[in-house]
Amino acid sequence: MKIKAMLFFVLFTAVIFTANFSIAQSSEEKKGCSKECQKECSKKCSSECTDNIGSSQGAILDSAGVCPVSGEKLDGAEGEPVKFTYLGKEYTFCCAGCVKKFKAEPVKYIKEELNCPVMGEPINKEVSTVVDGVKYYFCCASCIKKFEANPSKYLNKNNN
Repeated sequence: MKIKAMLFFVLFTAVIFTANFSIAQSSEEKKGCSKECQKECSKKCSSECTDNIGSSQGAILDSAGVCPVSGEKLDGAEGEPVKFTYLGKEYTFCCAGCVKKFKAEPVKYIKEELNCPVMGEPINKEVSTVVDGVKYYFCCASCIKKFEANPSKYLNKNNN
């Protein structure tokens, strides 16, 4: 009786382990998939599923030809890509909805370090203000006051 119980336990554990391993692998592959690929993650999509690797903040890298917000390819299948310049750097998005999300929380989608538009120092993510519907980050609270007094002075500085 003890041997049957032990054999059942070992077999049960092996089945559970195998099932968990398979589920973990398939969900890991689908993390970077487009919506179409997630539905049918077939062999033709497997490279897409494993090639779309995001930044440490969870955003898909813009340099790979994908929207930094949604991760969708910028191939025009969803319509003409939308461009938006933030602190002197142009970003390309799959749609206006992603631009809106980006403007609300740019630091969530930008992979490189951001610098304060006033002082040029690294930003503090907790120190920010919204001007014309776009969130900007600063190194300290005193920079917010300078920026709000004349935003174009600091935004135009970044475009040169």
